[in-house]
Amino acid sequence: MEQEHEAGTKERLLAAAREVFSERGAQEATVRDICARAKANVAAVNYHFGGKDKLYMAVLADYVQRALERYPVRMGLEPGAGAEERLRAYISSLLYRLIGDGDLQEERLGQLFTSELVEPSPHFDEVVDRYLLPVHEELLDIIQSLLPGASAQTVQLCAAGVTGHCLLFDQMKQIIRRMRPELSLERLGVELVADFVFRYARAGIACMAAHR
Repeated sequence: MEQEHEAGTKERLLAAAREVFSERGAQEATVRDICARAKANVAAVNYHFGGKDKLYMAVLADYVQRALERYPVRMGLEPGAGAEERLRAYISSLLYRLIGDGDLQEERLGQLFTSELVEPSPHFDEVVDRYLLPVHEELLDIIQSLLPGASAQTVQLCAAGVTGHCLLFDQMKQIIRRMRPELSLERLGVELVADFVFRYARAGIACMAAHR
């Protein structure tokens, strides 16, 4: 019974932290506000998570995990799918995870997550090791299959190009909305953008293969 109570407190803290961090950001959010919403003692954050910073990382990890559950990197492909199909699915998955499903809280959490990619917090390595590296390994494997015999550096640069092209639509979305609103990810739709990024990446990879 006590274990159930403790688990319930931890879940309430996580849910409350999602709200407070999404509303106020990592710097302005306070443990007191989070605990008040969770109806928990202020010491509960330290007990369950080890402090505010680690609770923040738990929120981001939870955000990434839920996004990957909704949009897995293979997007339901059969196990024997070819490299091009996997690349198209990978790009769709990433773009869907970036744009979200229209939920304002999720969009704000996504912005916080993206800011960590630019300027990581001290504990962000835990999220990288657990969630981002396995996903990135999938992309490296796809590109290696499309460029057999290519050096590790070439494969990594190609992977960076694919990821960066997708991230552009997220990190630059405010300026895109102002300068070229017709090119915003939400206006074009994920499938159209995914198809464009896929064709662009495939053409670039094919060109590199032809000139190696």
